[in-house]
Amino acid sequence: MRPIEQQYQPLDAWLTQWDHCGYEKDSIYVNALLQAGQALLVNDNLPVAVQLVRRAISACQHNLKTTRVADLSKAWYRLGVLYTYQNQITQATNALKQAVVIGRHDPLATNWVSNAHLYLAYGYETAGDFQQTIVHADLGIPMAIRLNNKPLAANLLRQKAQALSTLQAYDLAQQAIEKAIGLIEKEEQLKQALADDYSLLSLILGYKYQYRQALKYAQFSFDLSQRLRYSETPTLAIRLAFLYKKTGQYAEAIHYCQYGIDQSADVFVKAVGLNMMATVYWEKKQFDKALPFYQQGMELLPIGFGKQPVARNPQKEQIRLVEHKGILLDLIQDKADTWLEYAKATNNNHQQLQHALATYKVADQLIDYMRWEHTGQQSKLYWRQKTRGMYERAIETCYRLGDTDQAFRFFEKSRAVMLADKLNELGARQQLSPQLAEQEDKLRKAVSEQQAKLTESKPNTTAYANNQSALIAQQDKLDDFHRQLERTNPAYFQYKYASSLTSVADLQRYLKIQRASFVTYFEGDSALYLLGVTANKVTLQRKPVAPYSQAVRPFMNLLADPEAMNHTSTVARFTTVGNTLYKQLLASLNVPAGRVIVSPDGSLIPFEALSRSAVRLDYLVKSYAFSYAYSAHLLLREEPGAVKPARVGTGDFLGVAPVSFAPRLGQVKLAGSDKALDPIAGRFGTSMLLTHEAATRRAFQAEVSAYRVIHLFTHATADTTGQEPTLYFADSTLRLSDLGDGALPNAQLVVLAACKTGIGAIQRGEGVFSLARGFSALGVPSVLTTLWSVQNDATYRLTDSFYRYLDQGLSKDVALQQAKKDWLENADGANQLPNYWAGLILIGDTNPLERPTRWPWVAIGAVLFLAAGLLSWWHLKRQAVPTLSLSQLS
Repeated sequence: MRPIEQQYQPLDAWLTQWDHCGYEKDSIYVNALLQAGQALLVNDNLPVAVQLVRRAISACQHNLKTTRVADLSKAWYRLGVLYTYQNQITQATNALKQAVVIGRHDPLATNWVSNAHLYLAYGYETAGDFQQTIVHADLGIPMAIRLNNKPLAANLLRQKAQALSTLQAYDLAQQAIEKAIGLIEKEEQLKQALADDYSLLSLILGYKYQYRQALKYAQFSFDLSQRLRYSETPTLAIRLAFLYKKTGQYAEAIHYCQYGIDQSADVFVKAVGLNMMATVYWEKKQFDKALPFYQQGMELLPIGFGKQPVARNPQKEQIRLVEHKGILLDLIQDKADTWLEYAKATNNNHQQLQHALATYKVADQLIDYMRWEHTGQQSKLYWRQKTRGMYERAIETCYRLGDTDQAFRFFEKSRAVMLADKLNELGARQQLSPQLAEQEDKLRKAVSEQQAKLTESKPNTTAYANNQSALIAQQDKLDDFHRQLERTNPAYFQYKYASSLTSVADLQRYLKIQRASFVTYFEGDSALYLLGVTANKVTLQRKPVAPYSQAVRPFMNLLADPEAMNHTSTVARFTTVGNTLYKQLLASLNVPAGRVIVSPDGSLIPFEALSRSAVRLDYLVKSYAFSYAYSAHLLLREEPGAVKPARVGTGDFLGVAPVSFAPRLGQVKLAGSDKALDPIAGRFGTSMLLTHEAATRRAFQAEVSAYRVIHLFTHATADTTGQEPTLYFADSTLRLSDLGDGALPNAQLVVLAACKTGIGAIQRGEGVFSLARGFSALGVPSVLTTLWSVQNDATYRLTDSFYRYLDQGLSKDVALQQAKKDWLENADGANQLPNYWAGLILIGDTNPLERPTRWPWVAIGAVLFLAAGLLSWWHLKRQAVPTLSLSQLS
């Protein structure tokens, strides 16, 4: 047989003869086209190879009786590979997905489907969507093992290990790569893959600070690859340089960086090497040497940047073009950090600080683009955590410049952007026609049903793999639908990718109307930054972070433990740490008494329970009405006081109190919760109460969409492990994902009078993923929630007082403040402790609870009634007029 690089000409002649004779196109013809494409790939003639593979796809699609499903799957796979070699990752991903969908039920296509998962894993890694990388690796690995294809299985394991390592799951990553090594270590023909595996293992060990073993494996990998004359040797050299840099061996790091840059023909590998070289000189404090290397790296990337002075950065149109956005982000972010360190080393050089600020703004824009491309929440969270340090340094740059406007921008971009994306998506859905909305709803339900099947499957089984594959197929259909909407519906695109930011001036106008102040803070690794905003003043401060971080945990632990707070010494300790937090977070900002909106960083702290005194409890609730916001941008999404118009059939209040729960749920009885709802419901015009056995999951789901105020007296589970929070009903449980987007179109206020509805997993850069946040993500503007297991009677009394003050027209934050002040005035002994009253907090919109006006409907009804009356009068009058004859008229 001829070598593959010599096969194109004879295959081309054979195919031409076939076409000339008019033979039917069958599997033989299709595979000849694909083989010719492979020959062109080897000869680096990719455009013509793509044309041939597309001919093969067309031949399959138009000759279904004479070709096989496996042929079409293979053709789509080959097209995906060609696009991958051309760095057209988006096109590659779409083609590879077709290969999987077409061939996943055909045993003859297993080889192509499993290989497609490998390239999909690579494509998602390139895009920085590491969660999807792991999903596709896990789908491909068992297929490769069934095929006894060790090289393929090892490659999939390597992709999985790479993604796990990036997500900092180092132990799992090490297990995966060691399994890959075990598969191929004795295979002589797979030594190049072995070099790759040992190189990755060295990196993982380096991340685990096992530098001695890491350097040993990295050097082995590099030496092996050199002996084999492996094309990936430059990449392995740069990895070795990274480990030498981490151990402070800069000369060796520079040597191997230079080797990688000089020997690689891949511009992305060169860019990584140039970035590594720059960071070596940055660490050596040789800033003037470092900066040109970043610039060279950006100039190499295929974004049309060209040769530019070191102070210049790519434009947003250019950074959106690049496929390997993670590589570009490292270059831009590290360049910004170098400018900042340069400025600090030169007595806060103003020009260098301005260069740092401009570069951080470009990095922030690129982060937005990356987030919009990712589908997996874990991947998005990874990038939020990875870029958090960048936001700290950007805020530090603004602090050194005294630029409060830009500091506010980075405070805002450092938190809750995934929640903002979710709400943008809800807004975009409102732009759809009823037909498109119905189509999307069907696709979403199909995804949800498949997710439920996957949840019920046992991991590491055939059923689990099949359900996972089916889920991906359903999700792909939904994603394709959304991409089509983005191309054809400008309003949908505009709402979904709205990137406008709230400015300080916008916030100050809002605060002037509300007669309120705004406080936000950022807990960095090296400092605590505070920003206080009033209608006419902005204050930016920097403080040591240690006093805050040392006080916040004991403060929150004591609030959640009423037994511990019964001791005098513990109360004294609580008073001390509460006063420390007051000094750290509020005192120095000189915020006037009254309404204060807090945008926290990380866990929610009840500012009401902070103490102005370190020796006696002097709660801030006496002087301040606090509310909380995920960000100023989310708070100002709607105009102050805007109220949704009442729809026909909309009710005012839905109260839910199961009281008792099915034994299998293991929840204690909430005695009196049903009775506590009665006076609250009496304050509303139209209300519904679901109590006792009527408070079922199904009943709640059926009724909740029709009400403006929803009050839940029940249990909830939430913790810091990242599990989705759950609500309990009389018969079963409910996760918010079970409700689905758009489930609460009328809700203006949700009261979660259940335990720990405000806590959850803290995701750095996003905040607390709690039940309260889940309701906010469904578009609910105001949520009253709890931060710990609250005492039942206290909750009943506090919420009743809260509604009483709302009924008087007070704003929600002031109503809650008054309810808590009433409690403190009337309680005695242990009941005065903040464990009983401070756990209820308000998140979101604070405007008074307006009763929806129904005058439009009343007016329409009146007009119709009047019209009917006039018609009846005219009819009667007409009957009363005598009929005249012609003779009478004459």
